[in-house]
Amino acid sequence: MSGAWEGKLYDVIVMGGGPAGATLAARLRKDPGLSVAIFESERFPREHIGESFVPSVVSSLQESGALGRVLASDCWIKKGGGYYSWDAVRPWSTFFEHKAYERDGYRRWAFHANRAELDDILLRHAEENGAEVFEGTPIKQVYRRDGFTEVDLGEKGSARCKVFVNASGRYSVTSLGGPREFLSSYRNIAIWSYIRKGKPAQSLPGDWNIFRESGVSPIGSFAFEDGWFWYIPIPLEVDGRREVVHSLGLVTDPRGLKSKRDYMSASVFMETARKVPFLRDLVADAELIYDEFRTTANYSRISHQMCSWENREIRVGDAAFFVDPLFSTGVHFALHHTAAAAVLVRAAFDEAMPEQHREDLWHDYDQMLRKQAQVFSLAIDQWYNEISLAHPGSVYWRERSERATFEVRNATFHYLVNGSLDEDLLHVISQGNDAVEALSETGAWRATFAQLQRLRPADDALVQLMPNVKFRKSVTLEHPIADSAEDKLDARPQAFDHGPYWESPEQHAHEVAPRFGRPSPCLRFYFEDGDPQDTVRILWNRPNSALLARLSQPHAYGPLLAGCSLSERVLLEQLLLKGMMKIIQ
Repeated sequence: MSGAWEGKLYDVIVMGGGPAGATLAARLRKDPGLSVAIFESERFPREHIGESFVPSVVSSLQESGALGRVLASDCWIKKGGGYYSWDAVRPWSTFFEHKAYERDGYRRWAFHANRAELDDILLRHAEENGAEVFEGTPIKQVYRRDGFTEVDLGEKGSARCKVFVNASGRYSVTSLGGPREFLSSYRNIAIWSYIRKGKPAQSLPGDWNIFRESGVSPIGSFAFEDGWFWYIPIPLEVDGRREVVHSLGLVTDPRGLKSKRDYMSASVFMETARKVPFLRDLVADAELIYDEFRTTANYSRISHQMCSWENREIRVGDAAFFVDPLFSTGVHFALHHTAAAAVLVRAAFDEAMPEQHREDLWHDYDQMLRKQAQVFSLAIDQWYNEISLAHPGSVYWRERSERATFEVRNATFHYLVNGSLDEDLLHVISQGNDAVEALSETGAWRATFAQLQRLRPADDALVQLMPNVKFRKSVTLEHPIADSAEDKLDARPQAFDHGPYWESPEQHAHEVAPRFGRPSPCLRFYFEDGDPQDTVRILWNRPNSALLARLSQPHAYGPLLAGCSLSERVLLEQLLLKGMMKIIQ
């Protein structure tokens, strides 16, 4: 039995019709010259975990053209931020992009949503924009042959494409090899169901609750000895009638449980929730809607390869990596990946672009996603370490790691330090202190930060570029730091920096830059006798030529660093971490 795909050669086949696959297909169909097909194993609408989002999802959906459809639906509730409680004294809360709000008075927002409806809206949007959508059609195997990718559909035949996108989630087939590695020492599972008669999270008393006055909903996260609970309002269809209920879920690492409680038991689950400080006030009168619970493994894992220029395959969303859902970032990462992947796909079909430049862009994508996953998982593990300090008998105390999770030289200094921890996350984890130094020294982020500090040479140490390090002109996908508006191809602000955008994203869309626009010109440093893709890069502009002359001769590190712009300082740190500069004394 074959289908409409038989005998066709698509430009792009996307495996998976969730938010990542549907959004990428919609982005690609903005260029009507590309033929795109989505093969989805299930039939929509279908249930899915992950019902709360962060503001980047708003701008991503606006860029894909789907935001208006989502906002016109009844499947969402406006979200203004979140609060996190890991002791019985005081939760710590934050608006989204809280420093930007303090600066300009505009509140950034996101939403909670019924994923079954939201995902269906996004898939239908891709279809209406020209993507061919085949539901109930799982891909069994993937082969790269003779310059094309063939997808095996089992008894339904096969289809071919020039570029293949894996957007099928954490468990999928691929033409790329290698294991999926763990990102964290924690091995969490999530157990959840839905309740009615819960109070709004913004209703709790106390001057810490910055959401009560506006009535805009936050996500509530509540730590206890065996893990933490999430509390999310959802406009759900129950028995044919829409009502606002709450998704109530528990996350724990079962390996370290001393209590051996059966959290799949309705009575144990609700009894536990009613004992957790602050949460107990919200669920005191709540009742479960359904008898059954859902469960899934929340293991933070990363794929061996994010993409392959040779195979013309790209991973997006959970197929690339999955990070613990503590900060509601799953769909954020998925849609962020689609913005970058769209640039990769267009580059693959741009025959005017040099082959090396196209390969460089694909390499940047792999490195960007790898750093995203590693950096964010460090933040998650740091937060669990803070929980363990408040609950010395907790599972997170017994399973915590007192060492950096990654070998520092495999991460980029720009991301770990100069890019730093997301300001909203740092605000919550540090309980309002807003300083990395306020975090526990036993946490993964703080330990890695300290390790980086120890790698820096003394100010009077002489440093010089290694003789086998060369550089070449290229383009870059992930824009390095720009020192001025003149360095940017698009001087418009990003959406999260532009307050008026959040009054009406579609009305102000022309005033903000897309997350990924045209590739930027750059210089790439590499070992002449090494992997040509093992590079460090900087945006190419005329002032940087003076730095290049200084790097070729020995200079004291402190004075050299002091005379650099921000982008040049980041470059120096990256060159040192890659071993591309030698310390003479």
